Amino acid sequence: MSDEIVGVVLFASIPAAIWAVSAYRHKTQKAATEVMKAMVDKGEALTPETIRALGIRPKRKHGDLRTGLILIALAIATIILGSAIPEKEAQQVFGGFAMFPLLVGLAYIGLWTFISRKNPED
Repeated sequence: MSDEIVGVVLFASIPAAIWAVSAYRHKTQKAATEVMKAMVDKGEALTPETIRALGIRPKRKHGDLRTGLILIALAIATIILGSAIPEKEAQQVFGGFAMFPLLVGLAYIGLWTFISRKNPED
Protein backbone atom coordinates (compact mmCIF):
# COMPACT_ATOMS: atom_id res chain seq x y z
CA MET A 1 0.00 0.00 0.00
CA SER A 2 2.72 2.50 0.94
CA ASP A 3 4.65 1.70 -2.26
CA GLU A 4 1.58 2.61 -4.31
CA ILE A 5 1.18 5.90 -2.45
CA VAL A 6 4.82 6.79 -3.07
CA GLY A 7 4.41 6.14 -6.80
CA VAL A 8 1.22 8.18 -7.02
CA VAL A 9 2.73 11.09 -5.10
CA LEU A 10 5.89 10.96 -7.22
CA PHE A 11 4.04 11.11 -10.52
CA ALA A 12 1.41 13.58 -9.25
CA SER A 13 4.05 16.02 -8.02
CA ILE A 14 5.36 16.67 -11.53
CA PRO A 15 2.07 17.99 -12.98
CA ALA A 16 1.40 19.83 -9.72
CA ALA A 17 4.73 21.67 -9.99
CA ILE A 18 4.08 22.54 -13.64
CA TRP A 19 0.61 23.79 -12.76
CA ALA A 20 1.97 25.95 -9.89
CA VAL A 21 4.55 27.62 -12.15
CA SER A 22 1.98 28.18 -14.90
CA ALA A 23 -0.56 29.63 -12.47
CA TYR A 24 2.04 32.03 -11.04
CA ARG A 25 3.10 33.21 -14.50
CA HIS A 26 -0.52 33.71 -15.54
CA LYS A 27 -1.21 35.72 -12.37
CA THR A 28 1.79 38.02 -12.89
CA GLN A 29 1.03 38.53 -16.59
CA LYS A 30 -2.59 39.37 -15.77
CA ALA A 31 -1.48 41.93 -13.16
CA ALA A 32 0.96 43.54 -15.61
CA THR A 33 -1.77 43.73 -18.25
CA GLU A 34 -4.13 45.43 -15.80
CA VAL A 35 -1.47 47.98 -14.90
CA MET A 36 -0.85 48.74 -18.58
CA LYS A 37 -4.60 49.12 -19.22
CA ALA A 38 -4.87 51.54 -16.29
CA MET A 39 -1.93 53.56 -17.62
CA VAL A 40 -3.49 53.78 -21.07
CA ASP A 41 -6.85 54.80 -19.58
CA LYS A 42 -5.12 57.63 -17.70
CA GLY A 43 -3.41 58.76 -20.88
CA GLU A 44 0.14 57.92 -19.78
CA ALA A 45 2.66 56.79 -22.37
CA LEU A 46 3.91 53.22 -22.33
CA THR A 47 7.65 53.35 -22.93
CA PRO A 48 9.81 50.26 -23.46
CA GLU A 49 11.41 50.93 -20.06
CA THR A 50 7.99 50.90 -18.38
CA ILE A 51 7.04 47.66 -20.09
CA ARG A 52 10.33 46.04 -19.02
CA ALA A 53 9.81 47.30 -15.46
CA LEU A 54 6.45 45.52 -15.39
CA GLY A 55 8.24 42.25 -16.07
CA ILE A 56 7.29 41.78 -19.70
CA ARG A 57 10.29 40.53 -21.63
CA PRO A 58 10.63 40.25 -25.40
CA LYS A 59 10.70 36.77 -26.90
CA ARG A 60 14.18 35.30 -26.98
CA LYS A 61 15.69 35.01 -30.41
CA HIS A 62 16.46 31.29 -30.08
CA GLY A 63 13.86 30.41 -27.43
CA ASP A 64 12.24 27.64 -29.50
CA LEU A 65 15.62 26.02 -30.14
CA ARG A 66 16.52 26.17 -26.46
CA THR A 67 13.18 24.70 -25.39
CA GLY A 68 13.41 21.96 -28.01
CA LEU A 69 16.91 20.94 -26.95
CA ILE A 70 15.91 20.84 -23.27
CA LEU A 71 12.91 18.64 -24.05
CA ILE A 72 15.02 16.28 -26.17
CA ALA A 73 17.59 16.06 -23.36
CA LEU A 74 14.76 15.26 -20.94
CA ALA A 75 13.59 12.47 -23.26
CA ILE A 76 17.10 11.03 -23.51
CA ALA A 77 17.47 11.15 -19.72
CA THR A 78 14.14 9.32 -19.34
CA ILE A 79 15.27 6.62 -21.78
CA ILE A 80 18.58 6.23 -19.90
CA LEU A 81 16.70 5.98 -16.60
CA GLY A 82 14.50 3.25 -18.07
CA SER A 83 17.50 1.35 -19.40
CA ALA A 84 19.10 1.41 -15.93
CA ILE A 85 16.20 -0.72 -14.66
CA PRO A 86 16.86 -4.38 -15.51
CA GLU A 87 13.23 -5.26 -16.26
CA LYS A 88 12.20 -5.25 -19.93
CA GLU A 89 8.75 -3.83 -19.14
CA ALA A 90 10.25 -0.81 -17.34
CA GLN A 91 12.38 -0.01 -20.36
CA GLN A 92 9.31 -0.03 -22.59
CA VAL A 93 7.30 2.15 -20.19
CA PHE A 94 10.06 4.74 -19.78
CA GLY A 95 10.66 4.70 -23.54
CA GLY A 96 6.98 5.43 -24.06
CA PHE A 97 7.05 8.29 -21.57
CA ALA A 98 10.15 9.67 -23.29
CA MET A 99 8.34 9.94 -26.63
CA PHE A 100 6.19 12.86 -25.42
CA PRO A 101 9.02 15.32 -24.65
CA LEU A 102 11.01 13.99 -27.62
CA LEU A 103 8.26 14.73 -30.14
CA VAL A 104 7.38 18.09 -28.58
CA GLY A 105 11.08 19.02 -28.58
CA LEU A 106 11.35 18.09 -32.26
CA ALA A 107 8.29 20.24 -32.96
CA TYR A 108 9.92 23.21 -31.21
CA ILE A 109 13.10 22.76 -33.24
CA GLY A 110 10.96 22.56 -36.38
CA LEU A 111 9.25 25.82 -35.42
CA TRP A 112 12.63 27.43 -34.82
CA THR A 113 13.91 26.17 -38.17
CA PHE A 114 10.95 27.10 -40.33
CA ILE A 115 9.46 30.15 -38.60
CA SER A 116 11.74 31.88 -36.08
CA ARG A 117 14.83 31.99 -38.26
CA LYS A 118 12.92 33.47 -41.20
CA ASN A 119 11.28 36.26 -39.21
CA PRO A 120 12.68 39.57 -40.55
CA GLU A 121 12.18 41.30 -37.17
CA ASP A 122 14.89 39.16 -35.49
